Amino acid sequence: MRGLILTILLLIVPVNSDASTAADVKKGNLLYNNKKYDEAIKAYDSAIEKKQNDGAIFFNKGNALYKKENYNGAIESYNKALASGQARLLPGADYNIGNSQYRIGSAVVKKDIDRAREAYETALEFYKRSIDLNPADRDAKYNYEFVDQKLMALKKQQEKEKKEDKQQDKQQDKKQQQKQQQQQQNQDQQQNQQQQDQKQEQQDQKQKQQQDKQQKEQQQKDQQQDQQQKEEQKQKEGEQQQPQQQQGQEQEEEQKSQQEKEQAQKKQQEEEKQKQEQEEQRRKEEQKQKEEEQKQKEEEQRQREEQESKERSQPQSAGEKEGQNIQFYQESGPEQKEMTEQEARMLLEGYKGEEATGQSIRMRRKQVPMPEPEKNW
Repeated sequence: MRGLILTILLLIVPVNSDASTAADVKKGNLLYNNKKYDEAIKAYDSAIEKKQNDGAIFFNKGNALYKKENYNGAIESYNKALASGQARLLPGADYNIGNSQYRIGSAVVKKDIDRAREAYETALEFYKRSIDLNPADRDAKYNYEFVDQKLMALKKQQEKEKKEDKQQDKQQDKKQQQKQQQQQQNQDQQQNQQQQDQKQEQQDQKQKQQQDKQQKEQQQKDQQQDQQQKEEQKQKEGEQQQPQQQQGQEQEEEQKSQQEKEQAQKKQQEEEKQKQEQEEQRRKEEQKQKEEEQKQKEEEQRQREEQESKERSQPQSAGEKEGQNIQFYQESGPEQKEMTEQEARMLLEGYKGEEATGQSIRMRRKQVPMPEPEKNW
């Protein structure tokens, strides 16, 4: 049983005493072995009443309390066993107190890490005392290393939690600062909004006053105009004393003048329209004349080319060639027409070239081969 980790050191032995005390201890040991721990504790208490200075009885009672997971009660009973000064009880009592302290720490490690750390450190102290008293106790050494690792892990966890707490505190502080800044910004925005609202309200009031002033001024102007119109109307009514006949004559003259203006406008429009038609007709005639001249030129060119082709295909005498040369210089452009009055007017107005005369003047010279002179030498 001692070979297992965190098992308690059992020391259930009879007590050399009177028969009554020995019977109570024996009864308690039997009950303990049968796992009837409450009844065993009662038997041990009965023996303690009879013999209070026997450390073995307190040791056995501590074991029964440990089995019931009453670790604080077990530690108290083990300490009384140590106080008896019995040397054979010291290593086992220290070992069992170490186990009890570890159990206490394990029970509260999730709730109170500081309390658990304190319990682990106390357990290590008692394991060390047990090892010093009994260096051959391998279980005590094993438990010491085991709890020492637990303590180191607990310290690391505490450091980690402290760092996390610091980080959380920093984050909380940062959030608090951001919150305060946001609140300050909101206050500033509210103040700015209030100031803007006040300015807008003042502007609205000022604008309303100006509008009211303008409305009053406009009403006064309207009243003055109405009054002035009434006075003018009265004055006109006083001046309108001419006879009806004179008014009729004036109306007729106005109508006549209006009719004359309309006739003059109509006549002017007709003249402009006639001028446009004449100009359009003139342009069409010029275009037609140009086309006829172009056709005539093309026909003459075609005839000349045919004639030249015939001449090239037939031999000619020197006299014929001279006649052709003379004929070439006698030929001229199209027949000159007499200038009309309209064309002369256009020329005077600044028109030039074909637009002035309506004629196309072009000079054309055809290359005619000349015969070589006869050689009489």
